[in-house]
Amino acid sequence: MALADMMSFLSSTAFEAISLVWMELAMFAVAAVVYVAVVGLPQVGPKKRAKKPGYEDSASNEAEETYKKWQQVKKGKAELSGATGLYLVLTSMRQLKKSPSEIESELRSGLDAAKHLLPDLEALPATLLRDDAVDLLPPVLQVLQDVGKRAEVTVYASLMAAQLRRRDFAGVNLTASKLPEDVLTPKMHAILATTAAHRQKLDDALRYLQLLPSDAGRILTPSAAAQIMSLAQREQRAPEILEELLRIGVQPQEKTDSNAELQRAVTTIKAYVKNKDLPSATATFNRLKKNGVVMRPQVYNCFLDACVQCNDIEASLLLFEEMKQLGFVDVVSYNTLLKGYLAAGRMTDARDLVQQMSSRGLSANKVTYNELLNAKVAARDRVGMWRIVEEMLSAGLKANLITCSILLKSLTQHSAESDLARVLKLINSVEEPIDEVLFSSIIEACIRIKKLETLSDFIEHYKTKGLFKNISAPVYGAMIKAFGEAGHLHQVRELWAQLQRHNVKPTAITIGCVVEALVINKQGEEAWQLVQDQLQYPDRKSMINTVVYSTVLKGFAVSKRIDKVLAVYKEMRNNGIACNTITYNTMLDACAKCGCMEKASMLLEDMRETSIDPDIITYSTIIKGYCLAGDVERAFSVLEEMKRDGHFTPDEIMYNSILDGCTKQRNVSEALRVLEEMKASGIKPSNYTLSILVKLLGNARRLGQAMQMVEDLSEQHGLKPNIQVYTCLIHACFQNRRFERALGVYETMIKEGCHADEKFYAVLARGCVQLHQPLKAVEVIKAAYRLQSSLPHGPRVVGVEGLEEILLKISKDEPAAADALRSELGGRGVGKSWHGPKVMGGPSRQRRRDA
Repeated sequence: MALADMMSFLSSTAFEAISLVWMELAMFAVAAVVYVAVVGLPQVGPKKRAKKPGYEDSASNEAEETYKKWQQVKKGKAELSGATGLYLVLTSMRQLKKSPSEIESELRSGLDAAKHLLPDLEALPATLLRDDAVDLLPPVLQVLQDVGKRAEVTVYASLMAAQLRRRDFAGVNLTASKLPEDVLTPKMHAILATTAAHRQKLDDALRYLQLLPSDAGRILTPSAAAQIMSLAQREQRAPEILEELLRIGVQPQEKTDSNAELQRAVTTIKAYVKNKDLPSATATFNRLKKNGVVMRPQVYNCFLDACVQCNDIEASLLLFEEMKQLGFVDVVSYNTLLKGYLAAGRMTDARDLVQQMSSRGLSANKVTYNELLNAKVAARDRVGMWRIVEEMLSAGLKANLITCSILLKSLTQHSAESDLARVLKLINSVEEPIDEVLFSSIIEACIRIKKLETLSDFIEHYKTKGLFKNISAPVYGAMIKAFGEAGHLHQVRELWAQLQRHNVKPTAITIGCVVEALVINKQGEEAWQLVQDQLQYPDRKSMINTVVYSTVLKGFAVSKRIDKVLAVYKEMRNNGIACNTITYNTMLDACAKCGCMEKASMLLEDMRETSIDPDIITYSTIIKGYCLAGDVERAFSVLEEMKRDGHFTPDEIMYNSILDGCTKQRNVSEALRVLEEMKASGIKPSNYTLSILVKLLGNARRLGQAMQMVEDLSEQHGLKPNIQVYTCLIHACFQNRRFERALGVYETMIKEGCHADEKFYAVLARGCVQLHQPLKAVEVIKAAYRLQSSLPHGPRVVGVEGLEEILLKISKDEPAAADALRSELGGRGVGKSWHGPKVMGGPSRQRRRDA
């Protein structure tokens, strides 16, 4: 019994210490905010202090802005910054007083509109538990469960423990009901037994006790055992309960000491404060004093916090004076009252209290500085943020893991290089070992600011320290995706290997990220092999879904490997993987690009058999394929079929594909008919349409009609011809041997402010040579390089695609002029070596993008 009493005393003392630390942490945070608001930090000019907005107004405005952004995300018009962004969305909903059901509905609609949010949602439970935001956790867990991504059992256990601490007994039972009975852990059964005792349901408590193993004494706390035993005694069933408690190794206390009574009082007051029930909290506090219990500062601080949180500043002041007389006032007390003054708008009193704190030698600690830092980061005050860090270091306090995590949140794509370097320097100076939370934060920050070289160095430095085994599959997926998009294929492979070495179970999204990274780096064969490898794992087979296979198909379609496309398709059908419209559109696009439209008929038949409806992209792809194959009649047939069906209206892409097909067949009359139909349908021609028509009419030797077409369509539809249109016009002029007309088009283009590119000048110069005007070709090249020329030039040096080849042709008729031009160009650093025919320059950036 003595041993049990001693253990009880130690447990009570530990709880008391933890309560004290918790209260001090919270109060220091408040002191930090007020310290800045009232006196603390240097400010520029006296007006700045007067213009500070209220904390509540600022937080409310920020919450509304975040919620508005969330609505844009659901519409596909904005993006969130990973799991951190989604966390801010949830907290903004809480600030806007959204109910759990409303938050759940928002998350569902967000996932429906943006499937890529799922990995961020999967990462949220750990963050919410870490930040003690347990009220936001139930809707998140429900949505995850409904989409087949139920969180780990440990998350549910942590939630139940948090709900029990808050005396949310209904919440405990509701959380447990979300899981099958056979997955409930002993810890969960202990929580449920304690909950049942609090709800005066002894039979339920006994049932859960009987489910505990014989060595569960360490799981059921002494206070919980005492609660159950007390209920059993009232119902005269003590022997029955005592037998179960002894079986699991728990020796219930027969009497309580003052420490236990103080602990219960603190817990009860906090529970009442949660519901803003100050009268009940006051009654608990007064009853404690009346019972003759030796009072301690932490109990007074707890009740003082209750008065402040319930907005009773007068009661707070009376209690504070009593605490002064008792000698119980400490830094926690001052910080709590400061919070009350700030909430009541009594800024003068707050300033006086801050001065009083300073006069008592109460110095800020790491918690204070971290809260100050967090406020500056939230306000995006970069200068203020680093000023606080400097003050913290000057005070002899070193940064800790929390300091670094806060600073990492401040980093964005627009952050200065020096900011990242300073944060990393602080991380390296931290005395505590880096934990998985900070490790993940560093990874997320590097990805967010697109500093993958830094991330590579970081991974290389820490991969031998065992931290990677604690990284989750979603974080691996995010890293793999980022490195894949940057073309760092070796890092993609290394991360995938590390994931498997550390026995981290990948999710379907993680596998999808690896496959996509390989595909976008033109490693389709490797991506397909990886998919086949995953099919060999029973627990991963279900992760190989339509999206993963569609990515593999896309890779082979881009590389024009129609044989591989059809082989993957066959494998999908053999494995029972359903194809959707996107899958079929990808394969149809491959057929079009590879000139295998005979395969398209088979795919369309499969679509009909599986009841997959075509969309506008399906029709557009088929039409393009037939036009590329020269079968314009078949393309027209598909277009008419779609119009008869009535589900879709032809768009510009379809009409441009048919016009391009007419150009290949040199069928001018049919192309002009399609143009009229296009305009009659209300579809506005584009510059791409103009380019096709100019090319067609130029080939048909109808230069005048081509020039008039550009003029008419530009005027009718508000088009401004771009460089592609002008290039086609110049080419048409030379096709029709109209040299002067070509130069006129060039001068008009320069006058209109359209910037030429390397290909344009190449077409113009070659045309001059072909029409036996080599000296004029020299002038064209000079204009391209902004040398002295008889022709106008654009605002910048452009260059000429295939320059040396053109110079060789000029040399045949005008060798002296060619040599002089070479010399002049060499003086500008162009073409240092002229040995042999070489092509200078290359396709312009704009044309590469258009291609």
